[in-house]
This record gives sequence, C-alpha cells and structure tokens, in this order.
Amino acid sequence: MLLLLGAFIAGILTVLAPCVLPLLPIIIGGSVTGDSKDKKRPIVIAVALAISLIIFTLLLKATTVLINVPPQYITYISGAIIITLGVFTLFPGFYATIIGKLGIEQRAQKALGKGFNSKGSLVGPIITGAALGPVFSSCSPVYGYILATVLPVNFAQGMIYIISYVLGLSIVLLAIGYYGQSFIGKIKFAANPRGWFQRALAILFIVVGLLVATGYDKRVQTYVSTHTPFNFDALSAKLIPAGKTAKIDKTKLFNVAPYKAPELTGLQNWINSQPQTLASLKGKVVLVDFWTYSCINCIRNNPYIESYYKTYKDAGFTVLGIHAPEFAFERIPANVQKAVKQQGLTYPVALDNGFNTWNAFQNQYWPAEYLIDAKGQVRRVHYGEGEYSQMDSAIQQLLMENGASISGKSAIRGVADVPSSPKETAETYLGTQRASNYAGSPALGAATSSSVFTAPATLSQNNWALTGKWDISGDKITARGNSTLTFRIAAKEAYVVGGSATPQKIGVMLDGKPISQTGNAGDSVVDSAVSISDSTLYRLVKYPKFTADSTITLTVPDGVELNVFTFGS
Repeated sequence: MLLLLGAFIAGILTVLAPCVLPLLPIIIGGSVTGDSKDKKRPIVIAVALAISLIIFTLLLKATTVLINVPPQYITYISGAIIITLGVFTLFPGFYATIIGKLGIEQRAQKALGKGFNSKGSLVGPIITGAALGPVFSSCSPVYGYILATVLPVNFAQGMIYIISYVLGLSIVLLAIGYYGQSFIGKIKFAANPRGWFQRALAILFIVVGLLVATGYDKRVQTYVSTHTPFNFDALSAKLIPAGKTAKIDKTKLFNVAPYKAPELTGLQNWINSQPQTLASLKGKVVLVDFWTYSCINCIRNNPYIESYYKTYKDAGFTVLGIHAPEFAFERIPANVQKAVKQQGLTYPVALDNGFNTWNAFQNQYWPAEYLIDAKGQVRRVHYGEGEYSQMDSAIQQLLMENGASISGKSAIRGVADVPSSPKETAETYLGTQRASNYAGSPALGAATSSSVFTAPATLSQNNWALTGKWDISGDKITARGNSTLTFRIAAKEAYVVGGSATPQKIGVMLDGKPISQTGNAGDSVVDSAVSISDSTLYRLVKYPKFTADSTITLTVPDGVELNVFTFGS
C-alpha cells in the first residue's frame, strides 16, 4: 500500500522532472492547436499518454526478457511522430487532406463515442499523447524501481503500481492542459490556425521532436540536474519504501518468531536431485537458500552452504538452492548447471525463473537463507553474507532437537565471518534500468547508436565513465569497436559480470599500469587480460588488503557485454 501511494505521488511529482519540463509546451500546444476552446483535447492527450505509457511498459518488459529490442528504437519513433505533428500543424491544409483521405478522423470519433463528436479533430491530440508515453517513461526513479525490481517478481502487482504512477501523472498533465488552454484561449490571435502563434507552436513541436529523436532532451535533463539546486531524483527516490523483511532479533539464535514455511512452487530444471517439496521433506531440517550464480555475495556464501550440507546431510539435514535470476542469461538452465558444477555445489538446486517460490517466501535478497525445522517451521532467517557460526549452531540445535547425534561436528570450525568495509564501492549496475554513478558524456539514457562516449579528465571516487562506442540497453552495455571503461574504486577485490558470444580478451589496467605489473590481478586475469566468453562473474582485482582509492581501466573488444561491477573487502 505504501508503494502504491508513493507511485501515485511520484507520478504527480514527475511534472517537475528535468526530462518533463521541455515537453510541457507540447502538452499545452497539443491542447490548444486547432480549436483553442475544445475542452476535450486535454482529456484526449492525457488519456492517450496514459495508455501509451502503460503499453510501453509492457513492451519494455517484453523486450528486456524476450526479444531484447533496444528501447531507444521506440524513442526514435516518438520523436519522428512529434516532428510529423509539427509539420502538419505548420501546414494544416496538408494535414486535413491526408487525414481525410485515410478516414482516420471518422474512426477516431467513432472509437471515442458520441460524447466526443464535434468539429474538433481528435487525431492530433491522440497521436500527441501516444507519442509522449515512451519519452515520459524514463523520468522517475520510482517508475524505474517498479520496472526493474517489482515487475520481474510480481507482474500483476507491478502493473498496479505502474497504473497508480500513470494516474498521478495524467491528473497533473490534464490540469496543465486545461489551464494552458484557458490562458491561451483568452488571446485572440492564438485561435487562428494559420497565424504566427500556431506556426510558432508547430516549430516548437519540430524542435522538441528532434531533441527526443536524437537524445538531446536527455542532455537538457542532465544539464538541469547538475546545474540547479533542485535534486528531483533524490526527492522522488524517497517515495520508494524499504523492503519487507522478517522481524529479526539478532540477540537470539532462532531469530524470528516460528511460522509455517510456504511450499515450494513454480520450480523447474532441478539439478543434483529429482524435484523436491517441503511436504516430502517434513521430518528433516531444511535450509532454503536463495541465490543467483553471478552474484559475488552468493559465490562467497556458497562454500559455507555446501559445507553445511556435506557435514550434516547424513544427520537429517538438507539444503535447497533456489536460483532466482537477476539477469536474462541467468535464466538459461545450461548456464546454471555449469555454474553449479564450477562452484562445487552438490546439494539440490532448482530454477525459480518465475520468482514463484521467491514470492511465496516474500524474499527480496541475494543471498538469503531460511532455516526450517523438522516440523516445517521457519526458525532462523539471514540476509547476505556472514553469521556462519550462528547458522551452524542453529542447524546443530535443530538436528539435536530432532534426535540426531552430531557430537564433534562443525561445518565452519576455524572460519571467520567475511569482513566488510563501510568505504567499499557499492555494487554498480551499468544498464540504464539501474545505472548509478556514471560520470561520462553523453548521459547513458541519451546515447544513440552513433554516440561516441567521452570520459572526464578526472573521475570522482566511485564514479565510472566510458570512451568510444557502446550500445546501451536496460540491463547491459555492449562494446562497439575497441572501447574502454574506467572506474575509480575502493575495495579489496573487484569483479565484473559480463559475457561474449565468442571468446575474447578484455585488457585490464590498474592505476595506469598493466595489471600484471602491479601484482594485484584477480584469478580471472592472465597477462593483463581477462578471457571472457560465458556470461558470468570474473574477478579483476585482488589486493592483499582493502585499498581506498584505485582506478581500473578495461579495454573492451567489440561485442562484449557488461552488466554490473561488484566488490569485496
């Protein structure tokens, strides 16, 4: 409910977003072009924009998961439509001839009902609203959060939030259209379809359409964001609620109030075992572990999970690894099976590509463990790495309660918890859906297929930049030609998730030197290069201790895809 209200308020606030401000004249102009007293025009624009934005959300969901069509193609179409509307407004006789011959106006009036039957043309405002939908889709962190985080887990719930966001946005745009129409309608010369005012609006349409089609509207957005004190993104992001988590009492070994574990559901492609259910495992102690194979936290966590399994599997204990994918390539069963083998996991693992079991547990984290007793109740919950000795003790206690003899056994004897540094560079996504700390030019969202990226002379701490040509999409960036990525980091270890259709090598420099000369190469790097093929995680840097400031530069050949950087200390 909190996110539903937050999405609605975010839609209202989106009118203040730097990427929306240049488009407001189009909303007002579309409302007054033609009959300046036609009260239905603002309604038609707002409704068309709302429907367009919802449809575009569905398309973006499909293109991210299914066919991977670059979302910027739809932006090109939007810009072209706005330009065309400007041309038609500039030459109204040409517009009337084409619309009349195609019979579009008559069909539009019929579709919208008798209440809209009047001499005013509806086609213009319908097309105006529809064309702006994809442009508005990148203007709010809340919209981006719902698209990237909620939709993949619960599509129906995500769409409800999107509709709430669109409703808030449409109400404000409707008000702007009405007030703008009322104000301009008082100016007599504004009603003349061949007058200078209408022609000025037509030229404005063409200019804005060119900005949208070329991506320069995003550069305007970036300039406004960086040269004014108003931080729209920070304000809007406050509307994103904290995730639901179990109420954990860290002072207790069994740190949650016991509750019945939900049944496994929607799992496929079991590895290391036949399909399992919690009902069939009743009488055993079960550890349910949510993970995904390119997550560095999961990779570091998995040896401990495997150790629990090997130590206690003969005493009435088992592990169920629930693989919930973060990226599209992690949905492929062969990739998961290969990762399970490479990481030496012998316990049962199943793919939760639909996030069904994830939803049943109301989970939100990778990794996350749910320890279930022999009666089928969740007794201990842990998110992330660490607390291995506590989990080991909890497993032992539940096994002993179940009558098992585990005298002298310990899965993690002598192993310390993984340390972390508060100064460590945060996990950093590279695709537009979740990108952060990008400092180059043009802005990622403004990039086109012909864009050439440049990096600033000096990067700030934890910032990164590109040079050369790159294709930018929702969950990845793809090098075109011999391109580079530079990142100023604070970490003990640095990793990148990526892949290539054919085996290639990425050159690695550290603080301006080939990494082979620094002695700090990760185990994926040989002779200052990473051999990259399968989409997975590669370790680039391994310092002997936490290093507060270093700069890593990757020389990336054509076709190599990169998804996310992650760090360890």
